[in-house]
Amino acid sequence: MVEVLEWPLGRGDEILYRHPRDTINWGDQVNVLPNQCAVFIKDSVVYDVFKSGRHFMKTKNIPLLTTFLSRIVGFDKSPFNCQVIFINLADFQGKFGGRSQTQELAPLQFFGDYFYKIDNIQKFAFEIAGNRNIYTTAAFNDFFRNFVVQEVISKLSEKGIVDVMSSLGKTSDSIEGEIKADLMEMGIKLKNLKFGGIDTTPEYRDRLFWMRSGVSANQIQQYAGMAQVTAALPEGGSGLTGAVMVNNLFSKSEIKQADKLEKKGEVEAAFITCNQCGNKVSPAARFCGECGDPTDDEKKGEIKFCTECGAKNSPDAKFCASCGHKY
Repeated sequence: MVEVLEWPLGRGDEILYRHPRDTINWGDQVNVLPNQCAVFIKDSVVYDVFKSGRHFMKTKNIPLLTTFLSRIVGFDKSPFNCQVIFINLADFQGKFGGRSQTQELAPLQFFGDYFYKIDNIQKFAFEIAGNRNIYTTAAFNDFFRNFVVQEVISKLSEKGIVDVMSSLGKTSDSIEGEIKADLMEMGIKLKNLKFGGIDTTPEYRDRLFWMRSGVSANQIQQYAGMAQVTAALPEGGSGLTGAVMVNNLFSKSEIKQADKLEKKGEVEAAFITCNQCGNKVSPAARFCGECGDPTDDEKKGEIKFCTECGAKNSPDAKFCASCGHKY
């Protein structure tokens, strides 16, 4: 009696299905729906592939498997053992999310979406079903999501927080390109990977203002620590030494300007725009953190900061309108 092997309940969101029968008879019928394929696997080795259509099991239909089975006496008259895996060739979408850190050990939270499809049937069947014994959609989804998350964690740890936080689009494209090659080895084509959001702690969000201007995270942390020490030291030699240490890291005008802006809540408003690349630059920066262009032109043409109190004045001011300091 002819048996029919098919994926009867295949839905659009299911990616693979292992037929429960592993005993195949010559003459059995294999029905493959559009946008599907059927793969024959024996002893973890991938053999022939049936595309969409109605196929009857004959030696000429499965030449690779027949060559293998021909070593068995009477193979053409007896049932043989073989796994039949059905694979959906449509496009799929998934979601990912997790926690990571950057080069500076800044903690990150991220989430996003990925889009993919099976590009190489033989590789996919061998790596997923043959090597990893994954035969259900649920098991594959867990494997694939975990794979993407671990890759994203690894790639983010190699990047700086300024690069990661500056543009979600650039970060998505960079990491997508790095993961694509690994997935192609499993027969999977990553069509798109997009971050929906990446965030860090309030502490590192505050630091980003200076880091975008070219000041490293280590310098900021060192400045914060020395500033606390300086504030705690008494007046005199020790206090002077602490102040000198701080001034070696940041200039006097930069420190006063930073304090002034922080007290007034004007940090974001005080950004200036680099006329070379359009990047937002700290008013205390001497060079653009994106392209390295000097910021003298931008500052002279738009605003003048008092080197004593950090107040904003017009470009042609001779005295500070806040403290009276002479330029």
